[in-house]
Amino acid sequence: MEQKSEVKSGELKMADNAHQQTTDELRRAMGTLPELNVEDKDTAIHVGVAGITAELIDGPRNPYRTIVEVSTATWGDEAFSNKWDKISPENRFKIVKAALSGQTLPQAIEPVIFAFTIRGASRSAFDQHARARLQTFFSQGCRDNSRLGAGFRLPSELSPENGGDQKLYNDVIAHIANFKDLYQRILKTGWGSFQTARCLFPLGATHNYRFASNLGALKGYMAQRLKACEQADTCYTAICIWNEIYDRFPLIADHLRPHCDVISRCDYHSASSLSELFSALFAGCGRHPDPVPYATFNKSCSSYEQMEKEGGKRIPGPGEWKNYTEYSQLVESDKVLFNEQ
Repeated sequence: MEQKSEVKSGELKMADNAHQQTTDELRRAMGTLPELNVEDKDTAIHVGVAGITAELIDGPRNPYRTIVEVSTATWGDEAFSNKWDKISPENRFKIVKAALSGQTLPQAIEPVIFAFTIRGASRSAFDQHARARLQTFFSQGCRDNSRLGAGFRLPSELSPENGGDQKLYNDVIAHIANFKDLYQRILKTGWGSFQTARCLFPLGATHNYRFASNLGALKGYMAQRLKACEQADTCYTAICIWNEIYDRFPLIADHLRPHCDVISRCDYHSASSLSELFSALFAGCGRHPDPVPYATFNKSCSSYEQMEKEGGKRIPGPGEWKNYTEYSQLVESDKVLFNEQ
């Protein structure tokens, strides 16, 4: 005779003992207690890039001092004294400018490290960011937290306000609601856990994370992810990060550019490259002329104008970069740092 097992809600029922209570109190104080929501399945629907934010957690107070000291470190006598105080602000600027533009040893900008919190990007945008090398990531767990309350990010073109089909949009919203129902049922039925329920999680769900990056790696990341040949929220996440840097260190931000602006031409398509045999789904974005049009979908992957409309932030256009050549051109906040004693 087949024996039926008792249905339990085992993994959401906490162990009841003194050690559990003491540990949970400590975790609550540290902010490491799992999110245990199994009831609230309301889903915030984000269209395009609306609601994505980047917050600078921490970074150097004066990155220019560090860059000057390490860039000049391979010269000097046995005393090996620091050189910042011996150099004029104008010459400090020249050293930093050389380092930022790749005219010193490349590691001269690597000791400058920033840490950010990213909120509201999709899981697919996180995945695209995490593929960037030499950066460190800490993302909100889907295995050790309930993500029943996660939002969902829809591409702009699916929204009826942007010309999308209303019935299709309604069906997508219904699909999201059904996914949340199934997720909740897994958590509340049998031995369901967050680990079990995450098998349903789609790439459009919002996925919050933190990351840390040295300036050299950040420069490489920006060169690729600031380009509109990237998915909109992938690109807009980089735009938000750029604005956080710009608000504090305009000179550094001026050197964090999409690679197409660095070389003054579209590099998504190239007649001399074999990369199109493996990629190039979309047409060029129009930021620079497309020399050899080729695309699976004959439209731009993303639009700077649409992203600014939805999210409110932008980066300079190809002809708007400052290209600081003289100390006198610096923004006052940067001059203050170069003048520090």
